[in-house]
Amino acid sequence: MIEALRDLALPARAPAAAAPARTFNGAPLRWTPGPDELRLPCEGEKVPQSSRQTIVIVESTSCLVQHWRERPDVFVGSDQFIYWRRDKPGVAPDVFVAFGVAKRHHTSYVIWEERKPPDFVLEVVSPSSRRQDREDKLDLYAKMAVPEYFWFDPEDKADPALAGFDLNGGAYEPLPEETVAEGVVGIRSKVLGLCLCVRPTPSVYDCPLRWYDLAAGKFLRVPRESDDYIRRLTEDKRGLADDKRRLADDKRGLTDQVRRLADDNHRLADDKRRLEARVAELEAIVERKPRG
Repeated sequence: MIEALRDLALPARAPAAAAPARTFNGAPLRWTPGPDELRLPCEGEKVPQSSRQTIVIVESTSCLVQHWRERPDVFVGSDQFIYWRRDKPGVAPDVFVAFGVAKRHHTSYVIWEERKPPDFVLEVVSPSSRRQDREDKLDLYAKMAVPEYFWFDPEDKADPALAGFDLNGGAYEPLPEETVAEGVVGIRSKVLGLCLCVRPTPSVYDCPLRWYDLAAGKFLRVPRESDDYIRRLTEDKRGLADDKRRLADDKRGLTDQVRRLADDNHRLADDKRRLEARVAELEAIVERKPRG
């Protein structure tokens, strides 16, 4: 299929001298963009998204980036153009994963330069793209030879809300929903080693799509559940507690100062009364003294 895609592409310009090949676990990695990646458009008209779509795209991308953070040969993309033929416009999936591809800043993903399509694509369905994501892109990503294609409808208007497909003989076949662990039901992604699960009743800012690590037997953490995030929260909480203690100490110090000032005022008032009494006593003596 990849050879067929290359045959469909128009003749390419002669590239500049290539840098020495880099490899990871025997897989070749190209660490610099090719000429067509630099030449092809990397921006287009932005399609408005609902908050539900945004949460799914952002948190899913963050989970996958974090999951493969130690792997230089895994690229996780989001809303970037994928070019599969020189005579066709690019398509920008919401989330995609490519193995054996250098982890770097890609302006776009050019299949004939990376020499492979992405291994996994996820489209987050919107009301305006429901038919396109569920029907048209099945044919498109099959032509691109993407091994797995998933779509998810966070508005829960589709039945089912989550669907996955495995490329077999040039066409997609649906993947079954299954129980992968106690209390964990979803659709297994063979290429990712993850299970995609729908959260039953998420709160407003909870991602309704979760990723279960089959090897580790646990869900991937969203950014606010990561070790760094929790550590920062703990440090912030400890800092707030220290500030609260300092404020309490300052309050006690101010209370002591107010008390001392009140005591001083009482003493001054007593001294004033004594002085006034002494003055009155002396004036009485002066008045009684005979004049003569």
